[in-house]
Amino acid sequence: MDTRVGSEPPYLDHAVTRRRPPGRVGRALRFVAMVILPVLLLAGALATFGYLRSTRPAVPVERQAERPRAVQAIAAAPGEVRPTITAFGVIAAGRSVDLRALVAGEIVSVSERLVDGGRVAEGEELLRIDPFAFEGAVIRARADLAETQGRIAELEARIRQENDAVASAREQLAITARELERLERLRASGAASERAFDEVRLRVSQVQAALDTRTNQLAIFKAQRAQLDAGLERQGFALRQAERNLADAVLRAPFAALVSNAAAERGRLVGQNDRVATLVATDRLEARFSLSDAQYARLAAAGELVGRTVEILWRAGGTEIRREARIVRVAPEARDAAFSVHAAFPGEGLPGLLRPGAFVEARLPDRAYPDALLVPAAALYEGGLFRIDEESRLRRVPAEILAHAEEGTIVRAPVAPGTRLLASRLTAPADGQLVEVRP
Repeated sequence: MDTRVGSEPPYLDHAVTRRRPPGRVGRALRFVAMVILPVLLLAGALATFGYLRSTRPAVPVERQAERPRAVQAIAAAPGEVRPTITAFGVIAAGRSVDLRALVAGEIVSVSERLVDGGRVAEGEELLRIDPFAFEGAVIRARADLAETQGRIAELEARIRQENDAVASAREQLAITARELERLERLRASGAASERAFDEVRLRVSQVQAALDTRTNQLAIFKAQRAQLDAGLERQGFALRQAERNLADAVLRAPFAALVSNAAAERGRLVGQNDRVATLVATDRLEARFSLSDAQYARLAAAGELVGRTVEILWRAGGTEIRREARIVRVAPEARDAAFSVHAAFPGEGLPGLLRPGAFVEARLPDRAYPDALLVPAAALYEGGLFRIDEESRLRRVPAEILAHAEEGTIVRAPVAPGTRLLASRLTAPADGQLVEVRP
């Protein structure tokens, strides 16, 4: 065993020899295995795929026949079209009034029909207010009037008496005046004394004073009569007012009506002008419905709306009522882009089944469109139509939309009468597409 300092064991030389880096040949082999060989394999695979693809047998392709689409069609009938406008509204009261107490007092009786939904006749007694105070007022007014009339009668008698007295005083004055004239002539001739002349002149003055007194008294009596006449008119009015208040203690229906908002009970104290119920006239029910701006413009362009006939239709619970009405007025201004129209029912009006607030339909003829077509909305495609030719293929036709109506859309298009028009809704229809018309 070699124990020299600096010597290495033989196994260390062998290990170092095995970990020595490869030479050029090893690197070349490694490059070929990792790069060139995969490329060659990929190229061979592509070449094999191309060969197999180019040498595969050709498979014949069978062309599928064109299948028509099932559609519905209508026959064109150009001409004058007058559609129907359908509007919606309610039955409204053409006349209603808040029934109010005309006098104040305690209610002592109420009609059984003065309840919500009750039907009352014209002139029917609805309620009665305690008449005691009003009867007393009538008695006082009649007594005051009778007293004034008595005073007037007394004054008339005094006036007649004074008139007689004035006439007598004037007669006496005339006599004494003639006597004074005679004495004055006699005194001038010396046949009468101065004393006698003075006595007669004194009597003339006394008679004149009495006449003046009677005349003034007569004027006073006439002035008093004028005052009593004025009081007589005032007391006559007070009597009529008291009698009217007594009559107003009984409240009657001013017209045949339906009752709503009833608030009258026996024993209730009501003040003057307190509301006790609302009356809706049964003979003046109207249909109130709305027309859009477009509908109103079309109808107004054809003439005045007032006076036109409209059909009112009410449906509920399997019951259908149709009545003809006539437009009587149109609201002066539009609200929410709509015009309110009122139509009245002539003749017998509406049956008792209907009430204000019932929802109704209103149908009235629209304006006429000459040389137009009425087609369903499904027949329109981007503002145009499709006609079906003799080979059952679609052909686009331009169309002008005139109006939309309940029955469909009104258009104007260059089509001949009897031309079949597509009436079904298709997805992406095309010019020349094959279709099959089915009923």
